[in-house]
Amino acid sequence: MAGVADERVLDEHLPEEHLSARGQRLLDGEDDRHDEAITILRQAVAVREPAALALLTRAYLDRGYLHELIELLAPRVRAGRADLALPLAEALAGIGDADRAEDAYWIAVNGGDAEAMDLFGVFLREHARFGECERMFRRAAEAGNQIAPAHLVAVQWENLGDPDTATETARRWADESRPSTLHGLAFIYAATDRLDDAEEIYQRAADLGAHRGHLEYALFLQEARSDLDAAERELEAAEREQEPGWALAFGQFLADTGRPEGAREYLRHAAHWGSAEAAAALEELDGDPQDD
Repeated sequence: MAGVADERVLDEHLPEEHLSARGQRLLDGEDDRHDEAITILRQAVAVREPAALALLTRAYLDRGYLHELIELLAPRVRAGRADLALPLAEALAGIGDADRAEDAYWIAVNGGDAEAMDLFGVFLREHARFGECERMFRRAAEAGNQIAPAHLVAVQWENLGDPDTATETARRWADESRPSTLHGLAFIYAATDRLDDAEEIYQRAADLGAHRGHLEYALFLQEARSDLDAAERELEAAEREQEPGWALAFGQFLADTGRPEGAREYLRHAAHWGSAEAAAALEELDGDPQDD
């Protein structure tokens, strides 16, 4: 596509207050002005401002505008922009276009993107391709992704039925200096009914700032401990920290514990910010007359 490569070239003659800066201020503001930002950033992309493409990609992802994102990124990835392949893959997976999503994941993976390796592993697991996803999670872990070891442990234990290998994997990768890796070990302890040990590790991971640390701890407290008060405190902590997926998790928790009105508030928030799972949960909740 003509001009795609030019987006990576800085233009020294752009005015200080160009369109991208205005769009970014709208994205970063306390109020939700994403739709205004998108209008401005589309103009910025059209005139090839160097920062515009990444900002518009972020805005589309934030709001779950997947078809618009695919239209934006697909021609650029075809033109050689491998750095854009991961968000394209996630958008294609989100609309159910598995074949094109896989092609895009491979472009990102072959470019050495460790996050893409982990997310491709998640995609493969969702499609019941467990041997392939195990290899991809291992590749991601070895490339330095902190989340992949816990994913690797889970697939080895739950899908491949290999508890010895899963335990070995969890112990190998657990490292407090990389707190998300602790979740694999906590999973093993929970699965073997060593609940005190599991809780200690989940709490430690959350305290150290693990990815979704408070959310993982809350889920353990809800499901393994049946301690709903403690689980809710962890969800509140996840909200304060704005952990990825906090609104969906809180909404699901409130629905599970018989508080549909509170659940709707959180699920609407999550759906507004692009969660298809939240939109489906909200539709199911709103369709149940017993909740009214």
